[in-house]
Amino acid sequence: MPRIDLFYYGDTSPGQSPAALYRDIEQQVVLGDRLGYHGVWFTEHHFGSRGEIPEPLTLIARLSGVTERIRLGAAVVCAPYYHPIRLAEQAALVDALSGGRLDLGVGTGMTTDELAAVWGFEPEDASRRAREIHEILRQAFDEGVVDYRGEFYSFEGVEISPPPGRPARDVIWTAAGRNAIPLASEHGFRLMIPRPLPLAERLRFNEEYRSAVPGGEVVHLRSGLVGPTREIARERAVEFLREYAAIYLRTDWRGGPDSADFDDIAERLSFAVGTASEVADKIWEWTAQFDGTEETAIQFSGPHVRREHVLESIELFAAELPGLQADAQHTATPWIDRGIADRPLPDGLTPYSSDIGDPDVSRAAAGREPARA
Repeated sequence: MPRIDLFYYGDTSPGQSPAALYRDIEQQVVLGDRLGYHGVWFTEHHFGSRGEIPEPLTLIARLSGVTERIRLGAAVVCAPYYHPIRLAEQAALVDALSGGRLDLGVGTGMTTDELAAVWGFEPEDASRRAREIHEILRQAFDEGVVDYRGEFYSFEGVEISPPPGRPARDVIWTAAGRNAIPLASEHGFRLMIPRPLPLAERLRFNEEYRSAVPGGEVVHLRSGLVGPTREIARERAVEFLREYAAIYLRTDWRGGPDSADFDDIAERLSFAVGTASEVADKIWEWTAQFDGTEETAIQFSGPHVRREHVLESIELFAAELPGLQADAQHTATPWIDRGIADRPLPDGLTPYSSDIGDPDVSRAAAGREPARA
């Protein structure tokens, strides 16, 4: 049986500021935590490219302090945009803050000439950089120390702090793409299949992954909307579907909730619409279609969907969670609080010195000049 998550692309609706979106997300995730959703995922986007979550790990850190059990996932961190050691330590910190609830999706992300120029890499290098960062993250979480020589990144004996509390294969999900199957096969990483991929591509990735990683796990990112009746749900979903059809299907769809092609558009967008039981039936169908998908994440929050309708979707669908998740396998491993050995202080620095604010003492501690007598 599938575990059920929430999913946020970070779309704002007309008149909604990003700050208001973040407040709405927090309210919705707190509700999802209370109602028994297994997890929640957030995308990463930059510079006005639709989604308004530029740094999912910061948002996750915030939400870890106001929730108790819901897992918190990045879907995905765009690996080439990060210094890999900084990313490893930030992820280890967030995992510690959340008590081991971080799910770190890692991928190439959207690469354009503009984005590559801002982050300082060549667009054609993005995939190879992402592969190296996967390996650096694996070392960071499995060994706590990074020793790596690659085409783009080289590090010698870099100790990760705080010490990671879980192994890499329990933290990292690799996004379906050029690197996914080799990385998953080599390290046992779990697979994330994004919503916009055409069905044939999603099926291919799923089949290749199942063959390469027996016992591995897959999460599908989906969209949906739940209403008190089928008619109300379809009416509320029209503008959401219309905007996504234009973006992902390159289709100027003008139909309404009763149009003949509504269901075709929804199917092509991995979008489930209806009452709670109808959306649950669709998830069962998808689960069987992909050989028993372990995890399904549903995006109830989207463009033109009112915040109260998102909350209503989350609450109504929660009635289906016991049946969907009753026998779902929960494979997350507990986070272990690992201590660190005492480290020597730099020459000339003593702890809790009464002279710590003295600029001459501070410079001496940094080895730049002798302290005054």
